Amino acid sequence: MKYSILFLLLTFAIAQMASAQTTVSGTIKDEKGSPLHFVFIEDAGYKLATFSDSLGNFSIPVYPDSKLSFELTGYESASIANANNANWQVVLKSASSASNGGEAQGSLEAKGMTLQRPDNIDLNMLPGHQKGNVHGNRYLFDNFVHGFFINSSGDLAHAKDYTFDYDKIGGGLMLTKDNVNVMQLSWDQIKSFTLFSNKDETYTFDKVPAIDPSHYSQVIASGKKYKIYKLIKTKFTRADYVNTGVTQHGNDYDEYVDDADYYVMDTQTNQIKKFTLRKKSIKEAFFQDADKVNKFMSANSGDIDDAYLNKLGDALNQ
Repeated sequence: MKYSILFLLLTFAIAQMASAQTTVSGTIKDEKGSPLHFVFIEDAGYKLATFSDSLGNFSIPVYPDSKLSFELTGYESASIANANNANWQVVLKSASSASNGGEAQGSLEAKGMTLQRPDNIDLNMLPGHQKGNVHGNRYLFDNFVHGFFINSSGDLAHAKDYTFDYDKIGGGLMLTKDNVNVMQLSWDQIKSFTLFSNKDETYTFDKVPAIDPSHYSQVIASGKKYKIYKLIKTKFTRADYVNTGVTQHGNDYDEYVDDADYYVMDTQTNQIKKFTLRKKSIKEAFFQDADKVNKFMSANSGDIDDAYLNKLGDALNQ
């Protein structure tokens, strides 16, 4: 009996160690010491990934048995086992002309993904190609950006020769190799995706049919108790300027206008509630944690926006 108890305790301790998640940081440079931007860092075993920022810095959750890989076009790939050191200094070597430069990731087509041409898209209005007197944007970004996604099988997918953008009206994840020929991944192929702006801002979107059956919802906060979502709704409004000689009204430009709805999901029950950016509505949505909400609101003044909700989500998920 004594040995059985010791064995159980040892087994439990090992299981706890294997499940212990920490966050590691590091810097990635080339052989001359210059920081490398948009290096793709992946822990394939745990389906976690990120990109380095403009200073070559990165931060990623890891487990004791994590193995990180580093890939960037024009450089040899690198990897680190036992990646739970506090701070990594990674150097990527320039790829020789004979080297594949880390093409081991392969194309999305080779991974079984089907690329489609987007329907009802004006080629002159693609990201980076907008012409004329138009305000706002149909897409999340002005230009295609780096990113990765989780496919329908739950696998993390990335191909470093593609960049992405999100069509806020059509709801599709668009991608390109050359910023001219644009394709789209269908709704049924993707569970979630994460995009990185040129300013190193991160945007993650989940497929939540209960919120919208054809558009992805942006993740504002995520944790063990709650997920807070923002559903971006964009509509196109044509110029309606009128000048009667006596009065004038309307706009002399076409415009894409964004609106948004907010939702909270209870991660234990998957129940979803819609709320507005008003304190009363937020308190009603999180009524089970009324004391925490009141404490947070007392300590945090200012406008209620995405940043405010992100901090609220972090506080309630502790």
